[in-house]
Amino acid sequence: MKQRTKFNFQHSHTISFVITISLFFCSFVKAQHINSFSLNNLGNQLIYLEDKTANLTIEKVQKLDDQVFEKGKKQILNFGNTSSAWWVKINYVSKQQQPLNLLIDAPNIEQITVYTTDTNGRRVEIHTGSLAKRHPDVIISSSFNIKLPIAKANEQRTIYLRLKSNNILLAPVKLATNEDILNRPSIRGGLEYIYIGLLIGLLLFNLFLFLSTKDITYLYYVLYVFFLSGYILLYLRGYAFMFGDTFRIFLNSYPHMFMGLSLVSLLTFSYRFLHLKQKAPKSKKLFYFMGSFGLLLFFSSIFGFKAISSTITQQLSFITVLMVWSAGVVAYRRGHKPAKYFIIAWSLILLSTIIVTFSLGGIMVQNDFTIQLVPVSVIIELLLLSFALGDRYKVIIQAEKKLRDENLLLVKTQNQRLEESVNERTIQLSNTIIELEESNAVRNKLFSIIAHDLKSPLSSLTNILSLYNMQALSTEELRMLLAENKKTIESINNTLNNLLHWAKGQMDGTVTEPTYFSLTKMLEEQLLLYAPLIKKKNIEVILDMIDQSEVIADQNQINLVIRNLIDNAIKFTPIGGKIKFEIKAANEGTKFTIENELQDAHAVVMANMQGGKIANSTYGTANERGVGLGLLLCHEYISNNNSVLETHLAGNKISFSFKLNAANYNIQTPLV
Repeated sequence: MKQRTKFNFQHSHTISFVITISLFFCSFVKAQHINSFSLNNLGNQLIYLEDKTANLTIEKVQKLDDQVFEKGKKQILNFGNTSSAWWVKINYVSKQQQPLNLLIDAPNIEQITVYTTDTNGRRVEIHTGSLAKRHPDVIISSSFNIKLPIAKANEQRTIYLRLKSNNILLAPVKLATNEDILNRPSIRGGLEYIYIGLLIGLLLFNLFLFLSTKDITYLYYVLYVFFLSGYILLYLRGYAFMFGDTFRIFLNSYPHMFMGLSLVSLLTFSYRFLHLKQKAPKSKKLFYFMGSFGLLLFFSSIFGFKAISSTITQQLSFITVLMVWSAGVVAYRRGHKPAKYFIIAWSLILLSTIIVTFSLGGIMVQNDFTIQLVPVSVIIELLLLSFALGDRYKVIIQAEKKLRDENLLLVKTQNQRLEESVNERTIQLSNTIIELEESNAVRNKLFSIIAHDLKSPLSSLTNILSLYNMQALSTEELRMLLAENKKTIESINNTLNNLLHWAKGQMDGTVTEPTYFSLTKMLEEQLLLYAPLIKKKNIEVILDMIDQSEVIADQNQINLVIRNLIDNAIKFTPIGGKIKFEIKAANEGTKFTIENELQDAHAVVMANMQGGKIANSTYGTANERGVGLGLLLCHEYISNNNSVLETHLAGNKISFSFKLNAANYNIQTPLV
């Protein structure tokens, strides 16, 4: 009995000393009486006390003067990462006899005990928290809604609130009536349902992509989304309550295991997505090192070291975000273009991490916005990472098919031209001619090729006739040999006629034969031929044409001009660009215009557009080869039809246009 008396005496002296010091430094601290109830946080109207040993009882706390407590300075009480118990004193005055609710708008406080009194002055204790089973007077959701005993009108009541959590302890405390809760804006709930839906959608979509493509990068991303979603939704936002008390208590006992697995899957995903093995090979050891800390976080959580796990989570999250952001910048600067979405995503997360860290450290004001900032920024980050994965997939497909597409494009272009008017040998010779300069050397080279190709079949024919003249062949044998060489002779004859016709046009001038035809119909036929190339480069075609587009001109020449202009437009339009066609009436004629976007307008040499000579060969946006003769022929044939091919360059767009006489124009008017 004496020993117990001595302990009480010493303890009372300790309390007296604390009260004396507190009165000296904090004489202004006094609990306020709250008389208006709403859904606003009350942190700056409350007083609180830290119990470092977590041994104080309600009886001891009730005996303490208000001066021992510290007054809250911000709307949301922020006690930091602590294992202490915290006592919060709430004084309020009931306006009328009505039910009142104490809301603690944080889902992961481990122990919450409410001490108050009923109308008869008897003590009422309500125990709840993330590690406690349900209490009949507590509604547990993503927050704790504690039903308080009904007070009489104008009655003063005091609530002592004991909070303890081996983790970061934020306490958004509110007092509200049932009416306030019923009229609570649903914006927050709607927002949370939206990002829950987005998380599930991202998870299923990328899982489907993994199953379709068998690309393990998508699997790592799916694991990252799964573990991060579990941590944010089930723990930080408190939706574990939807799966029952057992699961909720288990999850809140070992919450950071999700974060540990999330960090490991994030590092693995980032390393593969950014191609760091090729772009930054020295980063491998750093990623393994950080991954080991993620595993350390996982094991420290499942072994029950919650406070340590919380500290590791805070430090490791910021360092990991900074590291993967830096890796994204390095990969992008070294040529990995899909990293641009990755950098934007982690820039957002880095900014939100800094804001949350500063708010938790008391540098910035902690409010409902900063609480919602993490899940919202994570949703945006995951969306941007999905865009990055889509961009990466596109780049991979393009890289794998680049050579095959170039060859296929060349074959298609040749086949389409072959369908117009020439055979295989004519295309080969024409390509050779187009690559030559417009000079006498071009003509000499042309006739050299013709002579070479004609030598063999003509020599064969001469030998047959010589043998017949020498009577070494009978008439029947001569007929048989001539029949065998007929196909070769006819092919050479057709080739010779086509090439001589072109050569005569170059030397003596082209004969223009005007006829009536529809310019709109001609363009539609050409677009059908070029549809595969247009689709291949994902080009958007815009048509602005009139139905009455009858003109008088040489149909074959204009057909060649339009084909060359379409071919050039497709060649120099970037992938995903636009080509616009216009056919409009203009000054007793019909004007044709083709306009296309350019990938690099600065590379255009307007002098080469005038058609005075064969331009230097160029390459298109998909490495299509040009030989420089097309525009020369276009200018020549347009001139033969009493018109001019005009060229305009504005910004990143180039246009070619010419006007032809309308169908009611006098056909007798000479065109050459």
